[in-house]
Amino acid sequence: MQARPVPLPGLTERVLVVVALFIFNHETPNAWFVNRADVTDPSNPVLIVAELSLVGIAFARVAGYLNLLIRTFELEPGVYIFAAMTAASLFWSADPGETMNGAIVFIAVTLYASYLVIRFSLDQIIRLLAVMFTLSAVINLAFIVAFPQYGIDVDGQLTGVFGQKNALGYIAALAVPTLIIAGRAWSGGRLIFYPSILIHVGLLIGSESKTMLVATAVPTISIFFYQAFRARRTLPGAVLLGLVGSSVFTLAFATANIGLLAQWLDKDVTLTGRIPLWESLLSVAWERPLLGHGYRATFGGFFSPIHEVWIQNQWNPSHAHNALLQISLEIGLIGAAVYLFVYLRAVTRAIRIAAVVPGAVGLWPLVFLTTTLLVSITESGMTSELLGWTMLVVAVLSISGQLRHRRMLADGPGETGTFDHDDMADGQTALSASRWR
Repeated sequence: MQARPVPLPGLTERVLVVVALFIFNHETPNAWFVNRADVTDPSNPVLIVAELSLVGIAFARVAGYLNLLIRTFELEPGVYIFAAMTAASLFWSADPGETMNGAIVFIAVTLYASYLVIRFSLDQIIRLLAVMFTLSAVINLAFIVAFPQYGIDVDGQLTGVFGQKNALGYIAALAVPTLIIAGRAWSGGRLIFYPSILIHVGLLIGSESKTMLVATAVPTISIFFYQAFRARRTLPGAVLLGLVGSSVFTLAFATANIGLLAQWLDKDVTLTGRIPLWESLLSVAWERPLLGHGYRATFGGFFSPIHEVWIQNQWNPSHAHNALLQISLEIGLIGAAVYLFVYLRAVTRAIRIAAVVPGAVGLWPLVFLTTTLLVSITESGMTSELLGWTMLVVAVLSISGQLRHRRMLADGPGETGTFDHDDMADGQTALSASRWR
């Protein structure tokens, strides 16, 4: 029996996607107009309602296509195991209320990324991301100009609509490589995307977030580095060299252990407190090594598991400044192992995709995974930011779907037992990956 075709996304659905992606990281405007020094309660009920509402609308579009949902989950079960662990940590959380709220949103965003993969091909998702990042550039620039008392901190560093400079730099790290690839893949958008890149770079420089500067520059360079090797058998070695080399460079850059870098960056050898922080947090992680203290339950102030760490580090850190350490603190070494497995498998698949899929879009997963690695070294990575996690899940599922589609074509109809051609007859779902460029 022929499967019911998935209707094509319309303009309204695309606009809702751009809005959802935007608020995943920029929050809602009611959170922009606050004095950062007076913020004591980070919760934003309006944001939570908006996020869950947009996710609900999205899933209403695919609720009748259970077969596609199941097959999306099959693409990379590790993603959903990781998301489920955030919810399961409620049973041993040091702060059950915070864990429950955080896990609900995290799982909802994971499902939203699955919806994107079902409804859009990867080139379409990249275009929607590029539109959102263009909107981000314009709004942040306009906000800083119109409301400098909110968009510029007391040290003169740009923060935009965010609470601190690294958040503005983080958006640039995600935006610049994506906008470059979108511009190369879609010539009609270059007049919009390329000026947006300049705005993001200007905002990044104004934020003075040096770690995010590296996390932006290195993946941007990697676009051309990977392009040079993608048609050669040496691509895996080039990627390994690029990832290891850029990681070492980023760590040296951030920690300023080399005298010249320390002088240029005007940083001390402890990375403005990160190395002592990591040393302190290792003992906290070891208190519950396998399962952690609960998702979003570790950094809750003086009455949370890191109370001694706050006493030792007077700058009151709000996260671990390292992705694997953050995950270990929250859902333990088991969670960190699941995340690492998903990431490493995604890298190997992304290498294969870059080698066989022509065009700029085929490079995006590998470039984004490079960004993921660099952001994870001295910040808390993609699992702590909803937009970054959404993009990571899209990259992981998309490359798996593309490889599965290619295996199906190689084996012939009815050989794989995974997808029916009827399910993909409309060519819309990214599971088919047939419209990658």
